[in-house]
Amino acid sequence: MQRSVSSDQFEGKSAIATVAKAKDPATNVERFAVQEHAAYSLVFVARAAIVAVATLASALLGIAAQQFLGPSYVAEARSMTNSVVGLVATLLAVVVGLLVSTSYGLFNSQQTDLETIVRSVARMRFVLRKFGPEAKAASAILRKQILQLKARLWSSDGGGRARKITHEGVHVDVHDMLAALDELRPANDEQRHALGQAREIFGKFIETQGSMIRSLASRVPNLLLNVVMGWACALFFGYGILAGANLLTLLMAALGSVAIASAIFLILEMSDPYTGLFRVSSAVLARLLERPTAPAESHAHAPHADRFGARQPEL
Repeated sequence: MQRSVSSDQFEGKSAIATVAKAKDPATNVERFAVQEHAAYSLVFVARAAIVAVATLASALLGIAAQQFLGPSYVAEARSMTNSVVGLVATLLAVVVGLLVSTSYGLFNSQQTDLETIVRSVARMRFVLRKFGPEAKAASAILRKQILQLKARLWSSDGGGRARKITHEGVHVDVHDMLAALDELRPANDEQRHALGQAREIFGKFIETQGSMIRSLASRVPNLLLNVVMGWACALFFGYGILAGANLLTLLMAALGSVAIASAIFLILEMSDPYTGLFRVSSAVLARLLERPTAPAESHAHAPHADRFGARQPEL
């Protein structure tokens, strides 16, 4: 007896169940993601604005301290002030540069892993077609796991709250698919080879998911960003002590504050590739969900290369 799996058997969060039961799951998940990314962007903008205000206020405080202490007092300490300001400026430049580079690397690695996922799914579907209707259970489980992956990464929670992306449910995916593959009975050498390929491809699929989740769990910690903001405030305070009090000074301090805030905004945006303005699109998974998952009944047509590099029969 073939094992049948339907989308109504999904376990886990209510977001996954909602996506699974929708008439057009891919469209619904994308709609939720669009609602959410605006909320997350507002959070990132708000945090960057706090940095801008804090650094500008520090510069103004430095100017006020200069006026309070008097020119002679500031002149006596100018050598030490210049040294400390230079030290903090170097630290800030190095750390902010590393954070931007690390965040951009995370963003790119998530895009690359997602492309690997898409190729694995396309190859898995092609291999399962060799078993005809017998692979219906495995195809249904594969579709379920695509939906679960979308729900993990592109959360349907539009409240802008931080998400907790974990390995929860991944081990269940492994057991379900391996059980479905074990139920396949190869009738010839071609199917035996295809079954081995299916296990290998699914292993790559799960391994890539694990890599994506581990990367997202290692994002830039808030404490480090707070330390960077403290350095920026100290730097602008020093600039304020050394600068003269005039309109141009205020304009340049405001420009510097915006520059620091924009760097923090980029770090926050690219550290969470699935929310905000700079985000990885879920369109590739949506296209996979739009394509039929039922194994082909006949292999009479000649195979052709699909868009993901895998070869599959024409329907």
